[in-house]
Amino acid sequence: MAVRGFDEGEEKKSYGSVFLLGSALLVVLTLWSFWDDNITRRPWKKYQAGFYRLDYRKAIAAYEEEDKKLQADPAYQELDKKLAVEKARLTRGDLAQRLGELRREESRAEVRFGELDQEVKFVKSELEEAWYEHDHAVQTGANAKPHLERIQELEKEKTGIEPDLEAARKKREGMREEIRKLSSGVKELQSQLSKLAAERDKWLRVTENAATQWGPLPFYKIPKIRQVVLEEFDRNNFDEPVARVDRCQTCHVVANRPGFENEPQPFRTHPRREVLLADSAHPPGKFGCTPCHEGQGPAVNSVQQAHGEVAYWEAPLLRGPRVQASCASCHLDVQRLEDAPLLAQGQRTFEQIGCTGCHLVQRYEDIPKIGPSLRRISAKADPSWMVRWIESPHKFRPRTRMPNFDFKEDEATAITAFLWSASKDEGEKWLREHPLPAGYRGDRELVARGKNLVESIGCKGCHGFAEGEFSTVVGSQKDLVPNLGNIAAKVGPRWIYHWLKDPRSFSPATRMPSLRLTDQEALAITAYLTTLGRRGEEVSGLKNSLSDPKYIQRGEALARKYGCSGCHDIPGMERESRIGVELTTFGSKTLEELFFGNRTDIRRSWDDWTFNKLKSPRIYATERVEQVMPQFSLAEDDIKALRILLAGFRDRKVPQRYRADQGARVVQVVEGRRLMHQYNCIGCHEIENRGGFIRKYYEVSSLAPPPLNGEGEKVQSHWLFGFLKEPTPIRPWLKLRMPTFDFSDQEANLLISYFNGLSKVEIPYAYFDDRKVPKEHPEAARVLFSKDYFNCLSCHQQGDRKPEGPPEGWAPDLALARGRLNPHWIIKWLRDPQKLQSGTKMPSFFPGGPDNILGGKDERQIEALRDYIMSLGKRGSGAEGRKVAVR
Repeated sequence: MAVRGFDEGEEKKSYGSVFLLGSALLVVLTLWSFWDDNITRRPWKKYQAGFYRLDYRKAIAAYEEEDKKLQADPAYQELDKKLAVEKARLTRGDLAQRLGELRREESRAEVRFGELDQEVKFVKSELEEAWYEHDHAVQTGANAKPHLERIQELEKEKTGIEPDLEAARKKREGMREEIRKLSSGVKELQSQLSKLAAERDKWLRVTENAATQWGPLPFYKIPKIRQVVLEEFDRNNFDEPVARVDRCQTCHVVANRPGFENEPQPFRTHPRREVLLADSAHPPGKFGCTPCHEGQGPAVNSVQQAHGEVAYWEAPLLRGPRVQASCASCHLDVQRLEDAPLLAQGQRTFEQIGCTGCHLVQRYEDIPKIGPSLRRISAKADPSWMVRWIESPHKFRPRTRMPNFDFKEDEATAITAFLWSASKDEGEKWLREHPLPAGYRGDRELVARGKNLVESIGCKGCHGFAEGEFSTVVGSQKDLVPNLGNIAAKVGPRWIYHWLKDPRSFSPATRMPSLRLTDQEALAITAYLTTLGRRGEEVSGLKNSLSDPKYIQRGEALARKYGCSGCHDIPGMERESRIGVELTTFGSKTLEELFFGNRTDIRRSWDDWTFNKLKSPRIYATERVEQVMPQFSLAEDDIKALRILLAGFRDRKVPQRYRADQGARVVQVVEGRRLMHQYNCIGCHEIENRGGFIRKYYEVSSLAPPPLNGEGEKVQSHWLFGFLKEPTPIRPWLKLRMPTFDFSDQEANLLISYFNGLSKVEIPYAYFDDRKVPKEHPEAARVLFSKDYFNCLSCHQQGDRKPEGPPEGWAPDLALARGRLNPHWIIKWLRDPQKLQSGTKMPSFFPGGPDNILGGKDERQIEALRDYIMSLGKRGSGAEGRKVAVR
């Protein structure tokens, strides 16, 4: 049999030190792993703990501050003294003895009531059991009589106890009521003190929320992950909806709490919290933070990771104004967002300087060309002027929207030759059909009359007439409409005259309206405009170049290469495509997709690439890579605004549940606003609290075009449609004229939908039933209209009869109200004119109507005035056949 070996040397060896070292190492590694997992890799815990300490300290400080105020408040101190006196009174003398006796009696009565109440409950329990046995006997056919007798005995026993129970209850309540009466003074004083100390005591509750007090030290809450899950917000590589996890509020705990506006991040209240984080806007519990601010929502291991400021993360945190770019993902109507002014400015600039002429962008496909038609340019412009203009448009008009392509003179000459050749036939035909009236001479008297007309009928709502004079601005320093300060260098009197008389006879798609000028008025303005500037020297050899086939062919190639047809209607180029890249997802481009050329002085970032591209469009060109984007000479503010807009062009499909309203009404508002800007309505009228630029030329605002804020609510849609199609004077004493724009039915309806959408008009038509006007209203309203009361006709025109006083104090003919104004709006206007139109000269008569009319009730008087106003135009206005009001 084998015998196990035995090593005497092994017996003498000791491994205690090894085990000790191993145990120590295990303890150290355990502590390190705990520290690394819970502290080093969990910075959010530090932030939450820091916030709880901050919250606790602020609450304590606020409590102490409020307590100091209370201690200095005589009313509080007086009540506190009264309370101390009242409490002392209850603890001394006969009153204290009486209270003690009452409380002992109340205690004994409570015990007796409890005993009797328990007895009744026991009896009721036995009754339930007896009734069960009785019902069971009935159901099984057994004898139920014994059980019924038992029930009767128990009912008798309960009936015998109940009077004693009621007596005990009354005795107890009597004791309590007497105690309340004796101590009512203390409770009343305590209630008054609590009201005065409510603000102070509120901070005690805040400290309790932040920490639990344990002895002299606060014991803070345990930090925890706070996350919001946005279901189906994102899409994976297979275009399938997936959830987004947002843990930003783990560190930014206080984003939706007031009182931390001046604290450092992440302990700062969100700016305009009450607006942006409201339940009707972006409640953090539904939206989280990343839909607006981007960043890496699930990351909590480090600030850099959470903010997405790590390599290859495609959506780093948006800081400052860059956050506005996110609004475009969910909001279709960005122009009405008060907190996205740069985005709104960028969108207006993008649409109005012609970006869509070269670049396709989703939702911007149908913006019309911004430049004038060149189909008959040979009948309009001086060819030498054309060469100089094409060569350097900013030299002739520094504020023009036309960009500078940096053409050399021979290139400009070639393009001029092509345009002249392409438009020659139509131009010559137009010239033959539109001669200048015989005997035209631009004498001083005619020039003076023309200048007076220009300054009075509304031309300055769109045009400037001298260097530095401008009306409607694109961005911060571009004119929406050409400045005519040097127009005589470009065009002659024949074209000016016929253009003024009928702009669409020359260019059917022009946005220039007709001011319905008489022949003499058009001649006078023509005479004035021909004094603004003078023809320049003729370009050497231009006459030969205009007919040279080589020049014409070269000019056509240049026009195609540089995309001239993107902004202008050019014969033969109707089917040209856009020459620029599509920008629909430009904001999602990565650095690898951006070409920096050979530039080493520009920081490698999307923001820097875009800014420099807009500032100097050909900055990234190299010897091998040509770039054709022209120089717009934009102001730095406009470049930054455009960059915000471009950053919002992202490849993102936000689910409908997270988007703002994008229904038909919003679409109509967006498209209607775009049309309004194209026709420059804000040049004369203030709309959406913006515009009315012509008003600066009028010392008296009542002589300027009226503001159109709330126009959809104010006027009837059918009247506005007719007015847009064929304007008729509302204030005939004004020299200013509402132009005729020759709107199509579609355009007029779109503008009406725009105004109705701004005013949130759900039902665009109103009905006024004269049969439902109370009998007493007409006579009461006549009295209110009279000189003895409101004297309405002292300001309002009545037919051909003008009011007294200067025209700046006159108001529209009320006979037009029936067919023009919405009856609901008249009620609101009479209640408070200043609320609807700040600065109006219409006085406010209510509240404070006469006591002796319609019982002195303001609302009845207002309704009577409305009913009377709606009756003024009943006859002779054409309104009989289309009743207009509301009941």
